[in-house]
Amino acid sequence: MVIASMLALGACTDDDSSASGTDTGTTSSGPSTLDETGTGTETETETGTGGEDIDEFPGLSGPVEIIIDDRGIPHVYGQTDLDVLYASGYQQATDRLFEMDLMRRRALGRQAEVLGPDYVGQDEISRIFDIPRWGAANAERLREESPDTYRLIVAWLAGVNARIAEINEGSVPVPYGFGPGETGVMPEPWTVAEHSAVGKLMLLGNSNSLERELLATIVQRNFPDAWARVELARPAFPVTTMPPDELPAPAPYRPGLVPATPPPIPASPEQIAEGLATLHRAMGHLPRVGSNNWAVAGQHTATGRPLIANDPHQPLQSPSLMYAQHLNSADAGGSIDVIGWAFAGSAGVQLGHNRTLQWAATTNFADVMDIWEVPVEGSNAMVGGTSVPIETREEVIVIAGADDEVLQVRDVPGYGVLLPDDIVPLPIAGPGHALLLNWTGFAATNEELTFMSMAGATTLAEFEAAADLMQVGGFNFVAADAGGITYRVQIDVPDRGDPSVRPMPFTVLDGTDPANLWDGSLLPPERLPRSHGGARGWLATANNDPWGFTFDGDVSNDPWYYGYFYASGFRAQRIDEELQRLTAEGEVSVEDLQALQTDTHSPMADRLLPALQEAWAALPTDPELAPYQGRPELEELYTLLTDTWDGRMERDRPGALAFHLYVMLLTDVVLRDELSILYSTVVGSEPTFVVKIPVLAVTGDYPASDELLGSSRDVVLLETLSRVAEALTDRYGSVDPSGYAWGDMHGTDFSNPFGGDLDGGWWPTDGGEDTVNVSSSSFLDESGNPADRFDSHDGAIFRVVTTFADDGTPEAHCSFPPGNSADPSSPHFDDTRDAWIEDQYSYLPYRRTEVDAAAEQTIVLEP
Repeated sequence: MVIASMLALGACTDDDSSASGTDTGTTSSGPSTLDETGTGTETETETGTGGEDIDEFPGLSGPVEIIIDDRGIPHVYGQTDLDVLYASGYQQATDRLFEMDLMRRRALGRQAEVLGPDYVGQDEISRIFDIPRWGAANAERLREESPDTYRLIVAWLAGVNARIAEINEGSVPVPYGFGPGETGVMPEPWTVAEHSAVGKLMLLGNSNSLERELLATIVQRNFPDAWARVELARPAFPVTTMPPDELPAPAPYRPGLVPATPPPIPASPEQIAEGLATLHRAMGHLPRVGSNNWAVAGQHTATGRPLIANDPHQPLQSPSLMYAQHLNSADAGGSIDVIGWAFAGSAGVQLGHNRTLQWAATTNFADVMDIWEVPVEGSNAMVGGTSVPIETREEVIVIAGADDEVLQVRDVPGYGVLLPDDIVPLPIAGPGHALLLNWTGFAATNEELTFMSMAGATTLAEFEAAADLMQVGGFNFVAADAGGITYRVQIDVPDRGDPSVRPMPFTVLDGTDPANLWDGSLLPPERLPRSHGGARGWLATANNDPWGFTFDGDVSNDPWYYGYFYASGFRAQRIDEELQRLTAEGEVSVEDLQALQTDTHSPMADRLLPALQEAWAALPTDPELAPYQGRPELEELYTLLTDTWDGRMERDRPGALAFHLYVMLLTDVVLRDELSILYSTVVGSEPTFVVKIPVLAVTGDYPASDELLGSSRDVVLLETLSRVAEALTDRYGSVDPSGYAWGDMHGTDFSNPFGGDLDGGWWPTDGGEDTVNVSSSSFLDESGNPADRFDSHDGAIFRVVTTFADDGTPEAHCSFPPGNSADPSSPHFDDTRDAWIEDQYSYLPYRRTEVDAAAEQTIVLEP
């Protein structure tokens, strides 16, 4: 293979690409034969539709152009689909190989091998869930059932491995992170099974509920008063993803099952807190963060064609977990012309647009994971009254700078895996018992086929058929073309039967009762969210409850059980009210949706500040409020929050900082005594979920709100105001708003697991826990004390708003941080960060003329 590079130096040549001012020159020569297939499976030779071995990449059929645009996005043009996938693998490895390697190590449970002891817990999770095994099973299923898609993955891996071969033979520089002086390791070739394992890990993060189910169990058993007063499922705002006219009829009244009160867990509050902290450290790489997407039908827009928006919320790292790219074989007669984002370490485009449609996704939070307590007798587990042999496997975790760890994992075939005591170091299961976890992802599933099929869909019907291939990924897929919009969810949700006659599966269940086990049946399509916008003509999801089953705090009285742990409803409320306003006004534009996507208005303030105003009005006449009378610092702070501040969590707003402190300290006032020593662990791990509780208590939405508050509502609200005044005075000398702003204490930390030159630094940013432009942060530091700085580690990994041209071609406008390259010396390492912080969008070039106009560099891969 010969690589020619045409750098944008301003000199003209006779080459066709010189129309945009490029110069031609050969930079390196790679291997002339391409035998790095990386299938990683021992399978009988099979041929594809053309008679070739599907486990071997046949080599490039012709030259492939890789045009790098002015944001570092590669646009890959090849003769065939296989050529384009090969070149995209080669280029992703060029831009992101060290990050790809770390992602693969996460999936395989091999991070500690290079990152040290701090990553042993995360490696244990990947081994317990047997991600490598299920990745291999996915790959084998893809090979057997969808050989053409399998060949695309093989081609992508051949490109990745060709770049790795160049690095290891010394013909190109060693990427930052590898080699002596860094991790000390060199890149290893990839296999198909490892590629599939990366995807499996991503879907585990998308559908994981282990931490929340154990937390709910602990609160239910050991803090029964708090459990009775706090309806964990109830959202702050009752907004569904399904249009109101398409919601199911309520279930007829049925007396619900009154479960026996389970015994408390025999552990001290300190032991419980430390046990949950241990579990959180192990599973911290699987965050359940949120996302937003919506689509507006053409009847409401300025162009008469739909608009669609997406901003997936993921960990914000440096480099980004996602990689922007454009793959095009269609210009030469192939079938691919897709642009968008892929998770680093994965082939194709998972979210983006092709020539006719744009698709978007958020997490759906359907419940696809349960935990049972089961007796263990020797080498058998008693599951549903049946003795099932346990299969034990030994997992050796290599640790840099320490001795290897040997992890004994006990699988119960057909039922899941027994959770090891060191991951959940709490006696939740009684003596002679263990916790058995099952997940619908413990199977050979076909997510790679799903995303590849979405990229190739030409109509909404084809897109829906592609989405219906999904089994494990709990996604709210929203898509649009020039003629319509659609919302589609397809996920294997166990049908647990009539929820009124069985214990709820969001806590640990009795595994000896066969009625509590999965029987293999799944919710049918009519019980999964699907819509084309309803009468209102728009769709929106923000990780909120699709059906409204949680709105009364009770999911046992609904037609079926779907899930329990949804987002709090703050973002959903703001999006809902703004889309109602925009569609009522009509002529909705791209700019309107960009403004909504970056909106920092606080719905939490809409709920809390009227209550504070009522408390303040009672101040002169209520004797109980005497301690707060005649205090000018409280009056100044009250005026800031209720009059001066515009309710937006902008980094230059003093009121935003004061309000964040108010929410933090209100949470402390309401919940610290209620949860005792568990408070710090719960608030530290679940701040965006927990903050709804004091809001609902103050607004009287809980039946036991007064008991939860402990004091009168007005006392609680003014005591919190007093604590905010004290906190501001301690830090800034007074409550004078001229002395502080939200950006002084809040920002985004673009960190990297390895650190070094890959660390992207801390930057003041807009947004908060409850805003559409979400920027969540922990209230507490690692010691459980109020944090000195509110660092956000999660947020919009990209923002995109797409319209459609007269000919139906999608036209996307986007921003993404921090850059598209993982090379710290590259100009594209962090060149998109500032635009993302400043809410600035740029057009995403797609047509060839647009790509050529934005070209900064052209690379040619020759056969």
